Amino acid sequence: MAALLVFPAPLPLLRRLLRSCWAPPGGHSPPWAPALAIQTPASLLEHVEEKTESEESPSFLDSIFWMAAPKSRRTIEVNRCRRRNPRKLIKLKRNIDVCPQCGNLKQKHILCGYCYEKVKKETYAIRKQMGVLEGGPHRAPTVETVVLYDGETPRDKDEGKRIIERNRKRPSWFTLD
Repeated sequence: MAALLVFPAPLPLLRRLLRSCWAPPGGHSPPWAPALAIQTPASLLEHVEEKTESEESPSFLDSIFWMAAPKSRRTIEVNRCRRRNPRKLIKLKRNIDVCPQCGNLKQKHILCGYCYEKVKKETYAIRKQMGVLEGGPHRAPTVETVVLYDGETPRDKDEGKRIIERNRKRPSWFTLD
């Protein structure tokens, strides 16, 4: 027993092209003209019962992760040349200098990491104090802020600005101007 499967053309332009090719002379093809017809055995159309896990016997191939394999082995010379390529080797840094503030090593054109940690801590403390004065987020005034440390007084040009007072000595890296 055989069956005929008919698939309609997916696109209207393709359907129109197929109709014009299969049209009988002097007439039009019916609107149901197939785009693709396949003759198959009837066994393909029967409902296949799915096997449950208990009926199947597990195969050792089920647990393998299949990947592509190279066509030929790389030679030792090729591997060593690839691994020891000068672009992959660690470059020597010749622009190392001593930080004038803390004495730790740093690159000449980059801020010292230890000094930057101090700046971050002081900035966090100032922001926390500003948050306490404001009484919550999004309530900051639209004026400039000046930070004053112990023993400092506001200058004439600081008039009308918000003043934050810190109860400690001014750090050497945090200048007044």
